[in-house]
Amino acid sequence: MVESIALYLAGLSFFFTGMAGISDNLRQMTGQRFRILLVRATNHPARAGMLGMIAGMFTQSTSVVAFILSGMISAGLMPIRRALIVLACANIGTAALVFIAAVDFHLPILFLIGVCGLIIAFNLLVRWKPWVACVLSIGLVFFGLDMMKQAFRPVSASQGMAAIANFFDYWPDAAFFLGTLMRTFIHSSAASAAITITINRNGIFNEFPAMMSMAGLGMGTAIATWFLSSNLHGVPRQIAYFQMMGNVAAGLIVAALLVVEHSTDIPLILAMLNTFSQSISGRMALMYLFFNVVIAALSIASLRWAPAWLARLSPSTPEEDLSRPIYLQPDALLSPENAPDLVALEQMRVMRALGDYLEIARGAAHFNLDALHNASVLLGHETKHFLDALVQQPLGTALAARLIAFQRKEGILRALEENVFQFAHSLQGRGGEDLPGRLVEALDTILLTASDALSSRDAVDIDLLIGMTDDRGGVMERLRNEYGVQHPAQAREIAVLHYATTLFERNVWLIRQLALWIREDLRLNEV
Repeated sequence: MVESIALYLAGLSFFFTGMAGISDNLRQMTGQRFRILLVRATNHPARAGMLGMIAGMFTQSTSVVAFILSGMISAGLMPIRRALIVLACANIGTAALVFIAAVDFHLPILFLIGVCGLIIAFNLLVRWKPWVACVLSIGLVFFGLDMMKQAFRPVSASQGMAAIANFFDYWPDAAFFLGTLMRTFIHSSAASAAITITINRNGIFNEFPAMMSMAGLGMGTAIATWFLSSNLHGVPRQIAYFQMMGNVAAGLIVAALLVVEHSTDIPLILAMLNTFSQSISGRMALMYLFFNVVIAALSIASLRWAPAWLARLSPSTPEEDLSRPIYLQPDALLSPENAPDLVALEQMRVMRALGDYLEIARGAAHFNLDALHNASVLLGHETKHFLDALVQQPLGTALAARLIAFQRKEGILRALEENVFQFAHSLQGRGGEDLPGRLVEALDTILLTASDALSSRDAVDIDLLIGMTDDRGGVMERLRNEYGVQHPAQAREIAVLHYATTLFERNVWLIRQLALWIREDLRLNEV
């Protein structure tokens, strides 16, 4: 018993580790070519549904598909509406495992993890490292699921199983909760169904409780998804809610139909299954397939109103909104002449986020500073990839020169974002004090002026910004000396504020470079 618990906990740990790795590595595979291929693969509902069935067939867990889709949406690889179609049809794909339940995937999983791990350890296929790492993470997810399934294998051979079977003969409706319980702890509907079919291979359970256990998987999926998504927010949690909604509705509908058929002898589901298979195992496998087709049908039918309802139930977080490009869509590469304006709009989003950093330093905002910084970095990576893809295209001399200038601007902006983050982080919680407060307010004023200059591109605003960012080394040095003399605080506090003044100087210098860039870009536009 202790060994089974330990095996289950280890499997759960591998599951979470693999899911985190999938999300992290998917974010690195956000190149324009991959984005275009994925958009083309899902730009039609039929193709999106086929992709979902294939994903369900290979992952054999709708929870895994749901979390993979969450990572893809967070990385900006797929819009939520298409992701919901993929998730709905993934349920059908998971039925593959139930029909080949006798196949042991343990050895292929070990080979997958071993090969991918060695490739990464010896720095092979460096160009494809994110892909290999993603496959390794998927292997860890499979390995975790396999360990959890192994933890429950002794249950089928236990002496108490006969007593449990007798109990369900007297209380067949309770088999619904058996399916719920198994799916909650095993974290794979297909694995739960396969184990149930294996347990019932010799007809331990009668047909009605066996089929009710299949319907109970829907409620178990909802419970397991709820716990696995407890630390998620925004769009990833919307995916989890959608999965829970479809499984609960299908489970209740199928269970109700089974109860009606069992109580009234009206030929419904059981009669249909009996026409296709004579064995209890075959009918249970068909029942699982039918159950997942109902989930897919209900989910697709709800697509008209589900996205809006999910957005109200779990709104996108500010960090999540910032991390996804709004203007740099894949088809924007087809119009290079408009690309600089689109890049400028994305860069302005980062500039506005810098004001939120300072709000956090003041203690006047509820944002998470690290999460906001990570979102800005992700958006910066997207912008850089977009500019790199543009520069590689055949362009006119003037447009090429301007795009190269925008690459330089992106470098300045990324350095500025990092420095403002470090500045806000060093003064977080001190924004109301004398010197820290003055530094925060001064930098906020300069940033607002820089945003105005970037938006208006007016010569007066640019000159004002250049004047505000003159060398302030002497002023900063006097402030540091004044604080050290008049405030006999601890050495660590003094060091923190000296570090903040150094960052302030660096930020002012970077903003000045940004102002000079605006002036240069105006000159390029006049040519």
